[in-house]
Amino acid sequence: MTALCIAVLTQSLAACSKKETAGTTSASAFAEETQGSAVAGESLSNPEKALIHLTNLMTDRERASVEEGALQLLDAPWQKERITEPYVISDTYKDGVYFEIWGPEELNQEIIDDKEEYIRDGYTQEELDEIMENNTKNDVHLVYGAVVDGRFYDRLLPEYKYNKGKGYYSVKGDTQFITKEYESYDEFLSLLPDLLEMYEGKDYEFVKTSVSTSDKEQMKADIIRMFEAMISGEYKTLPRNATMEAFDAYWENVRRLQEGLDYSWELDTEAVSAIKDQVTEYHLYDEELDRKLIVHVVLPKGYENTKEALPALILTDAVWRFNDIAKLLKEMEEGRAKPQILISIGQDYSISNSDNMERSALFCEGKDKFLDFITDNLMPYLGEKYTIDFENSTLFGHSLGGVFAHYAVCNSDRYENQPFGKYIVGSPAFWSPYSTEMKDFAEQKNDYGYFERNQTMNKRVLITGGTDENEDYQEYFGENDSTLDAIAHLEERVNAHCDPSSPMAQAKLYKSHHYQYIPEMLIEYVDEAIDN
Repeated sequence: MTALCIAVLTQSLAACSKKETAGTTSASAFAEETQGSAVAGESLSNPEKALIHLTNLMTDRERASVEEGALQLLDAPWQKERITEPYVISDTYKDGVYFEIWGPEELNQEIIDDKEEYIRDGYTQEELDEIMENNTKNDVHLVYGAVVDGRFYDRLLPEYKYNKGKGYYSVKGDTQFITKEYESYDEFLSLLPDLLEMYEGKDYEFVKTSVSTSDKEQMKADIIRMFEAMISGEYKTLPRNATMEAFDAYWENVRRLQEGLDYSWELDTEAVSAIKDQVTEYHLYDEELDRKLIVHVVLPKGYENTKEALPALILTDAVWRFNDIAKLLKEMEEGRAKPQILISIGQDYSISNSDNMERSALFCEGKDKFLDFITDNLMPYLGEKYTIDFENSTLFGHSLGGVFAHYAVCNSDRYENQPFGKYIVGSPAFWSPYSTEMKDFAEQKNDYGYFERNQTMNKRVLITGGTDENEDYQEYFGENDSTLDAIAHLEERVNAHCDPSSPMAQAKLYKSHHYQYIPEMLIEYVDEAIDN
């Protein structure tokens, strides 16, 4: 709500007991049963055998955000990205003074965007219209935030240049913050010692700067540099929203430091080093999620010489799954599996990828946006770079990722793009609070109305779990299905709408707890033949 403020805003589950029955189809057998459809293995030189086409719906900003390069995992980038000084926002801004300056257009747009919040705070539409009119009439500009050699400030900002010779600061009254003015730079300097002391007080903990409050001289020197830069015009500008991003990053880093969250990815250094030249790492920003995603594309040896479209196997929760990629490549290279393009999806290295709050942001709260990203951004984009057999490609998710994989297959019919013909729903934690507290939880139990819109399912679904999972999480089940019951019931619901001789869902259980079976299951899934 910057437009109304003179001073700037302050501010696993590492997640079922039905026994395996004789005759249960193995994971690889299930994959093989579905491998013979139109596109797999066909020569690209035959124009009559066209591949499925996907339409790329990335915005210009999203396309421009893509960074493509070599594998960074071996360099432990989460250690570099993790900010130990919460307010130091970026190496990008460590070479001087930067201001984020908003003019009438930006200020008025924020009022428009946050109108409902302003109304809740007691403003009338007439008052908002008057404020926007005055912003335009007076050509109001505000310094929304500043960075000095990488240190972030959102108070004590030099605004007088943009406000007809006056600047502003906030003081704590009896019950609220009050905005006061100073008439000149000299007046501000005379006030500075008292202001610094006030800003170090308990009432201002939420607006402290990046430097230690014991380093009063550093804070004072930075503020003076800001004013001198404003007077001389020798400053650089920050992109819009950089200040709020820095502010959000501050609180995120405070949370990390307080909770001692684990940022490292599971990594078999020797195995990953052996395949690093086969990996391309992509960093992509998604506007809907307002998050950066990290995607690894791993090509089997000889890919550049093949004339065939290869199916892709997409693994969510890359923080745990990347090690599996090296094992899967070995199966291909030693002739036990057909070549596939292996793709893992994770979140930015600065985020604790194993934190359930962060995972829920994709798999539960943001599942619709995440599915949009995969379906309409990521897979079409990769389809422009690699020759992918989408019809035989597979999306895999486990635990909360399994909840998402269920959402993905049950909403696949809503999209024009069809990047997957198969899905693996691994140990779906439908009972998790991250899932049960979603407003569409009832729709989840009804498979999101898929069979109200369709007579049968045209996707293959492998539903996997460990036989010993229930004992680990039974305290969370409540009135909801246990993991094993959910697996059995999902298989029954899908196949109730299918020809009994050709079921589209297959459950497969392994002697395991929640996640230990995954490497075995994935290898079995990609192998051409299984030694039973």
